Amino acid sequence: MKVTVYGAGNQKLYIENLNLPEKYGGEAPYGGSRMAIEFAEAGHEVTLAEPAREILDDDHWNLVEEAGVTVSEDDAEAAREAEVAVLFTPFGKKTFEIAKNILPELPENAVIANTCTVSPVVLYYVLEKELRMERRDIGIASMHPAAVPGTPQHEHYVIGGHATSDLDIATDEQIARCVELAESSGKKAYVVPADVSSAVADMGSLVTAVALSGVLDYYYVGTKIIGAPEEMVEKQILMTLQTMASLVETSGVRGMARAMNPELLVKSAKSMHLLEEQEELDAALRKLSDLNEDVMKWIEGAGVNHTDLVAAQALTSELKTVMGERAAEGTIRRCMRKMFE
Repeated sequence: MKVTVYGAGNQKLYIENLNLPEKYGGEAPYGGSRMAIEFAEAGHEVTLAEPAREILDDDHWNLVEEAGVTVSEDDAEAAREAEVAVLFTPFGKKTFEIAKNILPELPENAVIANTCTVSPVVLYYVLEKELRMERRDIGIASMHPAAVPGTPQHEHYVIGGHATSDLDIATDEQIARCVELAESSGKKAYVVPADVSSAVADMGSLVTAVALSGVLDYYYVGTKIIGAPEEMVEKQILMTLQTMASLVETSGVRGMARAMNPELLVKSAKSMHLLEEQEELDAALRKLSDLNEDVMKWIEGAGVNHTDLVAAQALTSELKTVMGERAAEGTIRRCMRKMFE
């Protein structure tokens, strides 16, 4: 398989700032360059596209080249034979620029696979005009390492499959190609809905893990211990999650935290401690009770902006009723793109 990885990975961040060799182990170079090395060692024909030569030192570049990886400074040229183009690129706009630049050059039926840089569905929407009009053969998936490549924690890839919105942005063959690439390099491939992949694979998975743990804890306590109706418990979960998400969107984390009032939240949440084994709640209560003075000042100095606390799926359903399917879909897509602008 012919594979191009875009972006070698910021070694200064990994080695000096995050101190990965000591904290996690593994061996530099980390990131996209390590992905390229592992794909080449698995027998694939690999190109690493990286115009910033200084991002790796000479020893690291030697390791890349000794693995049989071709190094290119020209993104478009590196795309011309790529059956899979992996974007290990900066978050947001820069990834969109690179994707648009390489799209005309990719061979027929190639697949562009993002990492943590952007949601694959949002990437599709950004490229939608070109993908619908000029390159209908190109698929959008993901090859998300869900850990830093080069560390022992990188044992898997998250592949974006069929979206929950029923939007197919890659064929079964293109998704299978990504799975084959992951498994050939000794990694486990998890195929998840394309529009869910970012929540379970990006750095924000820390938030997902804590939130999911809390949701499951409350669901059990609410339905089994308190005996509340399942529908009521699920609506309360929805209300909580949409409130937090909406406040972050309008007012940032500081504004959300101020509106939530950590001191009050601790007092309220303690009343839901009904089982000895609620470790998730214990940890949350300790964390929120121990916020230091600087953090509290940081929260109290924030503003809370106008926020419409509505259920997103209910809103989209109403939009489709009022505006019509096509107009509503266009509005939804513009809203998704705005998150990354």
